[in-house]
Amino acid sequence: MNSFVKKIFKEQKRAVALIFLLLAAFTAGCSGTASDTQQPGTGQSANDKQLVVAVSTDVGVDQLDAASYKGLIQAYPMIYDGLVEYGEKGEILPSLAESWDISEDGKVYTFHLRKGVKFSDGTDFNAEAAKFSMERWYGDPANSSLNVSNALKSVEAVDPYTLKLTFDKAYYPFLSELTYPRPVRIISPSAVEPKGDVKGKFVKPIGTGAWMVESYTKDQQAVLVPNPNYWSKKPNLSKIVLKVIPDPQSRVMALKSGEVDFSGGTMGKIPLESIPTIKNSDTLKMESTSSTTSYFLVFNYQNPLLQDIHVRKAINLALNKKSMVDNLLGGVGKPAQGLFQFTVPYVTEANNQWYEYDQAQAKDLLEKAGYKDTNGDGILEKDGKPLELNLVLQNQEYPEWKTMCEFTQAQLQEIGIKLNLQMLESNAYYDALWTNRQYDLIIYRTYSDSWNPHGFLMGLFHKTKDGAAVAWSDSELEKLIDQVMPLMDENERQKKYDEIFALMYQKAVCAPLYYPDEIFVFNKKVSGFAFGTNSYSPVKWEELDVK
Repeated sequence: MNSFVKKIFKEQKRAVALIFLLLAAFTAGCSGTASDTQQPGTGQSANDKQLVVAVSTDVGVDQLDAASYKGLIQAYPMIYDGLVEYGEKGEILPSLAESWDISEDGKVYTFHLRKGVKFSDGTDFNAEAAKFSMERWYGDPANSSLNVSNALKSVEAVDPYTLKLTFDKAYYPFLSELTYPRPVRIISPSAVEPKGDVKGKFVKPIGTGAWMVESYTKDQQAVLVPNPNYWSKKPNLSKIVLKVIPDPQSRVMALKSGEVDFSGGTMGKIPLESIPTIKNSDTLKMESTSSTTSYFLVFNYQNPLLQDIHVRKAINLALNKKSMVDNLLGGVGKPAQGLFQFTVPYVTEANNQWYEYDQAQAKDLLEKAGYKDTNGDGILEKDGKPLELNLVLQNQEYPEWKTMCEFTQAQLQEIGIKLNLQMLESNAYYDALWTNRQYDLIIYRTYSDSWNPHGFLMGLFHKTKDGAAVAWSDSELEKLIDQVMPLMDENERQKKYDEIFALMYQKAVCAPLYYPDEIFVFNKKVSGFAFGTNSYSPVKWEELDVK
């Protein structure tokens, strides 16, 4: 080989070696492990830990004004903090207020605010910002159901981190109402235009909560990302996608296919009939806990048949609620022992008593009331009129109500009461309940969490300035409700609630049916699941992680 050829050959060897070195370097830079650079099968980096959550309704990001009632209720506590938060059995926990003092007369509340907190846009949270936020909602007629709004007379920023609220009366649930998901949470003065104007137009949701909005497509999804300025524990996830899937069965299919990772609670209800297949799934996991909501039958007190306490008691005695839960609801949840679940403040084993299943006693009561089956058709009559009632329901929000009402119909048939079921669409159903009272019986639910028991009793069993009570009108009951609200002593309140629950039982003012569980289903790749303290903060989102 001559010297020229040798030279060419050496240069080619150098070029080939260089190419191999470059290829090796390139491959090393691109072929790290999936845990270092990508989530398997997702194409996402490990730092992009995304969780897709199925929700039943539009999140309404463009309407998530902290002083409003619009949009997905569970989104509010993710974005906005309150001065205080709601804990187990009604315990009031610090949040943006680290502590507070209440005057002896129960009318002045002084909150000592957390220092160093910023809104998600980097602006400072302080007493002036809290004052701005509260002045947007208190005294508004739209909030007439809130005593914290009606009774609040002044908000004063005593100093940068001290806020004083002065009320015109003592009312023990003021703190509970300040834990509500809306309209009492704190929004930044820069969230409105003109900036800082309490009458300004809402522009975008800016809070001090753990999450903030990255993007939103109406009726499709909202994307939340961590608030970089959050004052407490930082989320493990880098993104939560709230994906709108209105149909419950479609949500289950999306979970099974992997289209979504997470669903449940009231924000994305899981149909009870799907639970057996979920439990047998290799990819899904289910968690459940007692909720603070109950299902019950409202009696129309304007109906002469239901004004007879014998009839109301007989309806209660005719219902084998344990059989309903075990055989029709898959053993999920519990038969109602009284109107409220034991997770509700002031509810105890001693005061939460109701009527046990006893068809013989139910028939006895109807006989004492003068009802007989004179023509042998199985339906009781009195004064020539059959004992016939209409039960109104809807199943758009609560699919299990149809099954429960069919069960009730069959049970009442056995004691001689004819029950006609009337299925209404959601708007007509709520018109029947709240407006025109076009029902004899209607299935409904108690409120949940910080609304119980005071807010529910005031809303359903107490007259309003516009008229009589919604669920049952009784002056003796209303008097007791009025007496409990200003009591600042915990022991006195407990005694008064004992009286209230005892009177409701004695007069059989409703028919408790069922204590539903809070149920969540998620992909097994999701870790760190823990229940939140209430239905509007149902999950500790900051604890969740994905493999």
